[in-house]
Amino acid sequence: MGLKRREFLQRASLALGALGISEAWWWRLQSRYSTALAQTTGRKLALLIGINEYPDAALSGCVTDVEMQQELLVHKFGFLPTDILTLTNKQATRENIETAFIDHLTNQARPDDLVLFHFSGYGSRVSKMINENEQNESSSSKLTFQNTLVPIDAVSLNNEGRAINDVLEETLWLLVQSLDTTKVVTVLDTSYVYPGQSLQGFLRVRSRPSSTTEQINKKEKAMQTLLRDRLSLERRQPINQSQLPGLILNASRDSQFATETDWNGFSSGLFTYALTQNLWHTTPATKLQISFAQSTSFVEQLAGTYQQPELKEATQQSIAQFTEEATITPVATPYQNLLTSLSPPASGVVNSVEDNGKTATLWLGGLPINVLDAVTFNSLFTTVPSSDLNSNNYQFQLQIRSRTGLTAKASIIIETNISQDQEKQQFENGENLNNQTQKNTQTSSPNPQLLAGEVVREKIRILPKPTELTIALDPELSRIERVDATSGFSAESQVTVVNNTQAADYVFSRVQETTIAQSLSAPLPSMYQGRYALFSLGEVLIPSSVGEGGEGGEAVKVAVQRLSSQLKTLLAAKILRLTRNESSTQIKVRANFATITPEAKIVMRRETLGVSNEAKFKTNIEGVGSFGVSDGLLTLPIGSRIQCRSYNDGDRQVYFMLFSLDSSGHIFVLDPAASNQPLNNNESSQTGLVISPEDSVNMPPVISNFPRDTESFGWKLIGPKGLAESLIICSHQPFKETIAALNGEVRQARNDGVIQEVLNPLNVAQAVLRDLQSASQSAVQSSGLSTDDYALDINSWATMSFLCRIV
Repeated sequence: MGLKRREFLQRASLALGALGISEAWWWRLQSRYSTALAQTTGRKLALLIGINEYPDAALSGCVTDVEMQQELLVHKFGFLPTDILTLTNKQATRENIETAFIDHLTNQARPDDLVLFHFSGYGSRVSKMINENEQNESSSSKLTFQNTLVPIDAVSLNNEGRAINDVLEETLWLLVQSLDTTKVVTVLDTSYVYPGQSLQGFLRVRSRPSSTTEQINKKEKAMQTLLRDRLSLERRQPINQSQLPGLILNASRDSQFATETDWNGFSSGLFTYALTQNLWHTTPATKLQISFAQSTSFVEQLAGTYQQPELKEATQQSIAQFTEEATITPVATPYQNLLTSLSPPASGVVNSVEDNGKTATLWLGGLPINVLDAVTFNSLFTTVPSSDLNSNNYQFQLQIRSRTGLTAKASIIIETNISQDQEKQQFENGENLNNQTQKNTQTSSPNPQLLAGEVVREKIRILPKPTELTIALDPELSRIERVDATSGFSAESQVTVVNNTQAADYVFSRVQETTIAQSLSAPLPSMYQGRYALFSLGEVLIPSSVGEGGEGGEAVKVAVQRLSSQLKTLLAAKILRLTRNESSTQIKVRANFATITPEAKIVMRRETLGVSNEAKFKTNIEGVGSFGVSDGLLTLPIGSRIQCRSYNDGDRQVYFMLFSLDSSGHIFVLDPAASNQPLNNNESSQTGLVISPEDSVNMPPVISNFPRDTESFGWKLIGPKGLAESLIICSHQPFKETIAALNGEVRQARNDGVIQEVLNPLNVAQAVLRDLQSASQSAVQSSGLSTDDYALDINSWATMSFLCRIV
């Protein structure tokens, strides 16, 4: 049975209860959104579909994907809860999906409305023999394919005699084309090519084997006929991509596969988590491709080149009902900015308030997964002052007491009220008034109340002391191999072996023949087969973990001992990445990465939340050259020369460090004594790199005041191939402990005198945390927190990340 109109309306009205929203809060929220929507144009409608409970092989992260999208759309982008329809598990039949699309989206959407369609679940392909020329009876036939979305009532793989009951890709495109609006965002966290196995390392594949039958469900054909008649399209008339409105965000390229994984306490699609997490931190000026590019970086770090998301917009390419390519071709186009934020950048939202206003439940979907894992007892969040739900403009601190997955329980601490003028300025400028806010029990109202729906942001980040590297063991290893590996890793300081149900940083496994063939860098010698190494969760080899020399296999404990140094480097990289906070810190810094060769052009830009003057720094990545970001992740060829320029838009000196992490597992640092500021060498070596207020510096500094060639600028990328990341860590206090840890523990890297390899990376990374903790001391003390772990005030430092692919 299809989704009845009455059932749809009843379900929409129950959406408030499902979100845990009180009636009083609803009316206030409705007033807020009515005002916001009046300032924009059009209504906002969404249909979100997530299926875990497939009878043949269940998934586990698709319903969470729907929850993440729902929280984001309501609290960040101003969708009314009643305008979001969700179909999960048994609700998501083929007929219900198509009926819901027509009833909720097609029949309601008007020309200026925004429509978002999201699907998380299995994808597949159907095949059919068709004639090369239907008008020529003697023409030859060929096998062609079309992608499909697999509903909950899809035909079982064990029952191939029945007609296909999937939602055909052509049906989806016809449904999208039937909308009266061109403002459409289609998010597909699924894939269509089955790789022959349900797991890629520790990642579950969201595609299932293609059906061998050529029969399509008659009702599906009837739906296509109905849609074509509405659109006045002939049965065989091709659908041009230029006719499809809006943007299509795919979790992977057509020939690849989308994946999901188990984090600590929940499961989700890699792409949906990355996308929604980054969108929580957007401002009205942020373009969608910025969030998409950052999402792509996250996915590729875990899944490698097996999964590379793509963003597509209309072109003139034809999509026939059955095409050899089975999809539309990705192209670089001028993206529309369809999703405009209605609230300031945030880490999450208050879902409910309990215990007479003493405790709150938080949804923390705006935190990067590594930071989310670190959220623990005493972590401190604060409400964002511009929340319209707080009529008295109070700012509340929320001290974490416990966390399970994306949800946390927090104690509520009331802070002073903030004027409406300050609130408005904060939202418009992206500024935070924490520095002007003090605890105050004398308020203008005797009963200030935190309300559900207020967005929250990190205030003090608690990082464990010591931080540990977690290693999972490949379940394909024999029992004795697992026992020996567990014993070997137990001897390594700050390394923990976790079971297969827990999230891990890396996987310990054997090097297989396929690993050798798929190596991203130089091909591995065949003698490495049978040796042990470390892999990402998506089974991407960490190159330097294979070791050098030796023939064939090796003993497990010998391999673990060989990995000891590499484990420390990987842990150091984890610690440095845990400092990323560009989307929540108030320190006003920004940076450009530019190529000097083969083309002089800015290719990446980053700014912190504290940067308020958008006229001076527009965040975009348009027109970055032939080696640009058409697939969302910047790609640079080996041999390129790159230069970074950092800006201090604040009124205080900013000290900074630049670290570089390459795909071979090495960590490099820009020599802290190299400076183009007017300091003597002795002072520079003690304080490190510094930027004066309203000033900027080149990194590395320009060698000559009158450079004659490109060799005077930047540093040269000489490999290895793979992902490379640069981290710029800034603070208002010098990095004294970091510089001391680096003293005598670096060596010149390659031919770039100011770029040095760090020989004791773990000591240096821990020194960075101590320096940041020192810079945070005053703010942490004023908050009243007491902990033996690292307590870092989010506004006392800034870390910006630049990730690119080296080819």
